Amino acid sequence: MLCVLITCPAWGQEPPRRLYGQIIDDERDPLVGVQLRLEGTQIETRSDNQGFFVFENVPLGTVNIASDRYTIHPSRIVTHEQPQPIIIQAHRLNGPDYTMTVVASRPHPLIASTSHITGEEIATVPRRNAEDALRLVPGFTLVQHGSEGKGHQFFLRGFDAIHGADLELTVAGIPVNEWSNIHAQGYIDLGFIIPETVASVEVTKGPFTLKQGAFATAGSADYTLGLPESSLGIQAIYTIGTTNRHRGVLTYSPTAGDGKNFIAVEAMHDDGFGENREINRGTILGQARVFDSTTYGTLSVIASSYLARFALPGTLRNEDVVAGRVGFYDAYDSAGLGLSARSIVSLTYSWQTGVHDISSVIYGGYRQLELIENYTGFLINPLSGDRRKQQQITWNFGATVNYNLRLMASLDLEAGIGTRGDVLNQTQRHINQQKAPLETERDLSGVQSLSHMMVGLLFRPIDRLRLAAGARVDTAYVSVQDGLAARQPATGTMVTISPRVTAEWHVFIPWRLFAAYGRGFRPPEARSFTSFEPELTGISEDIYDGGRPSTTVTDSIELGSRWTPNHYFSAAISGFTTFIEQETVFDHVSGVNLELNQTRRLGLELSVQSRPMSWLTLHADMTYVDARFVNSGNRIPLAPPLVGNFRAFAQHNSGIQGGIRVMGLAPRPLPNGAKGSPMTVLDATAGYKGDRIRVNLEVENVLNLRIREGEYHYASHWRPGEESSELPVVQYIAGAPLNVRLSISTLF
Repeated sequence: MLCVLITCPAWGQEPPRRLYGQIIDDERDPLVGVQLRLEGTQIETRSDNQGFFVFENVPLGTVNIASDRYTIHPSRIVTHEQPQPIIIQAHRLNGPDYTMTVVASRPHPLIASTSHITGEEIATVPRRNAEDALRLVPGFTLVQHGSEGKGHQFFLRGFDAIHGADLELTVAGIPVNEWSNIHAQGYIDLGFIIPETVASVEVTKGPFTLKQGAFATAGSADYTLGLPESSLGIQAIYTIGTTNRHRGVLTYSPTAGDGKNFIAVEAMHDDGFGENREINRGTILGQARVFDSTTYGTLSVIASSYLARFALPGTLRNEDVVAGRVGFYDAYDSAGLGLSARSIVSLTYSWQTGVHDISSVIYGGYRQLELIENYTGFLINPLSGDRRKQQQITWNFGATVNYNLRLMASLDLEAGIGTRGDVLNQTQRHINQQKAPLETERDLSGVQSLSHMMVGLLFRPIDRLRLAAGARVDTAYVSVQDGLAARQPATGTMVTISPRVTAEWHVFIPWRLFAAYGRGFRPPEARSFTSFEPELTGISEDIYDGGRPSTTVTDSIELGSRWTPNHYFSAAISGFTTFIEQETVFDHVSGVNLELNQTRRLGLELSVQSRPMSWLTLHADMTYVDARFVNSGNRIPLAPPLVGNFRAFAQHNSGIQGGIRVMGLAPRPLPNGAKGSPMTVLDATAGYKGDRIRVNLEVENVLNLRIREGEYHYASHWRPGEESSELPVVQYIAGAPLNVRLSISTLF
């Protein structure tokens, strides 16, 4: 059962111009993307990401609200007589000859800071890849390490999540984090997802729900795939850019469907900005329902294959740029290269009744990553240089089953089991300037698995109060053979128990209060089970000396509120804290994650959204975090303490649209007490959206500022033959200068 909350302005003697409301379900959660119409007219609308909708130019008198997917009772509204607000109950259409396709995606705002980003919102800002959708999440910052082919570096709530060590990311229930990637633990690469196929992204900050698993120490992001209804049929997209970017995308989805069945193909070349940033990429992605039945449930298949070859510029010493020895967008080493490939297939099944709710996913895939990089020049090896070549091949598999049972009207049971595993082989070699191998620094092969069980209860003691409590048990198993050591395979098993509790009090219709507690965890990478011990240099005095690496455990608390008084305005505020028993920071000198001492984070997040006119949306957010080591009081390096965003997007009925996005970062604390520089970025979009032809212009870094997107502090030496110094200096990775991309799409 669903409810539609309708509020009507006081019309007086004038005919009403708009009718607005909010769609909520029986648990008072908003529903997104529900299509509604006024019968007997051409007036239609769709609920937005807060469940609100607006009918424009509503006639005075009696109107009937209808939907193709729902029956509404009572549907007849007398606009000038009804008190406000009024509640209308809506029932899903489940006739015997009708197979229901759910067109509404329901966010679950059990947490005050949960963000639900729709595909329409993602299309309003410049996007190069699927990860760019996360830039719309308050407090979320992404850094691209000089080239599109390599995984991003993520910053969230005072965490430097490196390439994914503290951010759990899933696509249609498939975990993307690479547990023991040779380059970085928890490595995330979404190259196998074509950006136009992202239907929505839901981000939960903090490890507060039972379904959040490994690496969700700072939060998690779940991607849903699908094409918008405006792109059904055959769509061809071509993009040209000022960096010699040429990108073609071809998509197909049946015109009679809802966009969930599709196939998409992408091919791209881009020279990149500055030196050594070229990329060539090809991707094919498809999703299809095998069957969709109210009797037997829904079975869907997802398959993707992806290959990218790219150059890597590395970092630059800031002092060399200031002295004019290198340019701002140059690269020391022209041999930096990368290859990233992935193939994956999954089956997803779901079945819902009024009492039972079952969902499951089974998947398998192949992953290959190769990187040639040099961060330190000739610091470690003055003759041959410090260039390294990393290679990894992984076969991965997994399955999960989640089950919800309605025990009674006010009590639900949630349970689930799952496992994921990897068969991996990884090597790292020191190579010279001619790329000839000099020394093998890592040679690992083995298997690893991570299994979980979870159980919890969702209790509604009164209509306006929801309580959820439960726990999950995760068991990590590793068996790894170190090819550099003549010994038997090393094995290890670790068990982590993670309690999770959330509460939501719906004080009244516009206002909700939230509270949450959760324990997150990150299993150690496979290499920690070998005899390898990194040299503890280059980061901080807060070095952990309590023993061998173990599972990293975090405890997080969040208190917050959401206020949505009407269609025009909404706001959310949350305060949070996180404690970590052992901090992890990546050291560019040793090339590994270093275990540091206990840390804590205290922060505040504020988000405001306004829709002053039906065609204009405004959004602003700010996140402040004080992140420090508990014993020394030193700041945790690399993560920005203050992040702010402002977005404005206009979409007129004529098809003309445009928007701007401004992002600002306060200076980041760097290792060894150094300090980074502030950063401000202004991006813009403009375009026209017709029935068959669409044109979109994307402009990045409108002000053409010199952006130091990533900043670090460690020793390096790039002038062989001269005396080197082991003193750390500021290094940076440049962000993109002013660049423009024009996309033209045709719908057949």
